[in-house]
Amino acid sequence: MAGPDPGPAPPADGRWCRALLRDYAEAARDAVLGARQRPWRAAGAAAALGGVLACAAAVPDPQSFEAALLEAAGALLLLSPPTRSPQAERHVGRLLRRRNRGQLRYRGLLVAAVVYEAPHDEGVALYRARCPHLAPRWLQLPGRLLDVGFGGRWWVLAAKTRDCDVNEEEFGGLPPHLRRMEARQLRSEENERLFMEKFRPVALADVERSAEA
Repeated sequence: MAGPDPGPAPPADGRWCRALLRDYAEAARDAVLGARQRPWRAAGAAAALGGVLACAAAVPDPQSFEAALLEAAGALLLLSPPTRSPQAERHVGRLLRRRNRGQLRYRGLLVAAVVYEAPHDEGVALYRARCPHLAPRWLQLPGRLLDVGFGGRWWVLAAKTRDCDVNEEEFGGLPPHLRRMEARQLRSEENERLFMEKFRPVALADVERSAEA
């Protein structure tokens, strides 16, 4: 006498899904047991994972770089030419020229982003621009790298334009000890003394000493 009919076999997709869920459940169980045995290691791994996720969420986008570039260019335009920082003006001018030519490229790298220079505009139909064998290699990226975005800001642009209203070339004729101020010198008496010292006539011995140094 034949036994009861077992019915149709479950589909292959259903068996695969059940096996996958069982594997994930076993992996989660092992992770919980490992965390109980080594709580400090588990806390460190969780903190590292949280930091990576936070950095990935704060990666700046291409629009933020363009906004920062235009803001820096506008800040320089509000300054008179003698007071602009030559370093900031050259860097911003270089970026603006690459932007107008369509040579800026953006690349996201999970926790950071980079802006680099491409040799041609994206719309150029030249053979040299379209042939994949003539495209620049990633090994050449350090020479074409323009900025690095991390933590919601573009670090190279921020560093180059930090003191955009200070013209470093104006202080080239001063003695070495007057070209740089330390934190302990930011007091009224010391500033007054340094201010009056710049009107003191430069002795020939000081000039020769500075030239020898």
